[in-house]
Amino acid sequence: MVYNTRPAQRESAYEAYLLQVLRRLLVMIIFVFLISLLLIPFHETSDLQKTDFKALTFDWQTNPRDRLSPIDPAFGSFNVLLDSHAHTTVSDGKLTPEQLVEYAIAQGYNAMIVTDHNTVDGGLRAEEYANTHHPGRFIVIPGMEYSSCRIHMNFINVNVTVTEGNKAQPTDEDIRTAIARAHELGGLVIVNHIPWSNTTIGTFKTPRLPNHPSIESLIDWGVDGFEVVNQATFDLPTFQHLQSLNGSGEPKMIMMTGSDIHSPEPAYAWTILNARQFTKESIMREIQAGRTSFLFDPTGSTGRADHVYSSKYLALAPLSELADYFGSFYDRYTGQYSFHGSHCQNEIVDVHGLSIGCFMMYFVAALVLFEIILKLFRVVGRKIHRRRSHTAWDDSVL
Repeated sequence: MVYNTRPAQRESAYEAYLLQVLRRLLVMIIFVFLISLLLIPFHETSDLQKTDFKALTFDWQTNPRDRLSPIDPAFGSFNVLLDSHAHTTVSDGKLTPEQLVEYAIAQGYNAMIVTDHNTVDGGLRAEEYANTHHPGRFIVIPGMEYSSCRIHMNFINVNVTVTEGNKAQPTDEDIRTAIARAHELGGLVIVNHIPWSNTTIGTFKTPRLPNHPSIESLIDWGVDGFEVVNQATFDLPTFQHLQSLNGSGEPKMIMMTGSDIHSPEPAYAWTILNARQFTKESIMREIQAGRTSFLFDPTGSTGRADHVYSSKYLALAPLSELADYFGSFYDRYTGQYSFHGSHCQNEIVDVHGLSIGCFMMYFVAALVLFEIILKLFRVVGRKIHRRRSHTAWDDSVL
């Protein structure tokens, strides 16, 4: 009796093939899992910049006098064009203190108040550089931006970092303490970018800086003035309110403008004043007296630095793009940074199940396609091998 063993052989071959497929699938799953473990932290922590900011040069010269007039037509002549709000690499800026001075000169300023977050170190470095390389041409006044989850304020003309009352969630008394300390150091206190601070963050449905003090409270606590232009935003309500106060016989509130520069963007506003001498002391006297106005151009200055790609970015771009793909599986909302190692809102993580499910579907489809192509190659390979074998047999017989 002869038994047909072909069905059993086929079943055994089929089981072996399925086992190979499962092994390949398992290897791919482990590989993707390990890659995700590496790339998701990279996505979370990487601050990869396309631009090599250290290589930038600022070889133009903006002259806002040529096209702009003071917001107050009766202001008169001026000899100082001041940027009162700027950041460097000492905090979260992209330009070094030295680069910042060169950038400001290119943008038509001849004076600047450097106000890194919660430190005067950037301002002191910029002042030293300006005094050495541009004496009599450019003046830097050191300062700091008091940064918290309730308010941002510039302390200008201070050489010591104010730590008193400086915390992530300051109380009213903490803010008053910080203001008083800035005054003790000979500085002035300017409240920054009220529109930015009070803007509602859609994800959290709360202001960027919750519980921001009112203008009336801040004046009562002793602030000296307010920033009425920040970047390209003209805070018209605050400007009008201060105009009303300044015309009512109340102590005059200073009105300032600031680029709030973090990276080399266009300049939109120049605080102007007429100093008797081109010195830091004379400039501060004019500011303290409230004898300031400003030039404002909502389109911004035209000078631009030529883009220079970062070699680090070019080397890591493929990895970064892959990391961003895995990062698309979720959104992590941290809210506004407090500049004290925490955030002003409670973190929200939104996992996108549809994206993850589609990725798994694409993954399985790619594996199936791979197996089909592999199977086709094997079938074609066997046919070619058989044909060659038959040809060789025929030749040997002949």
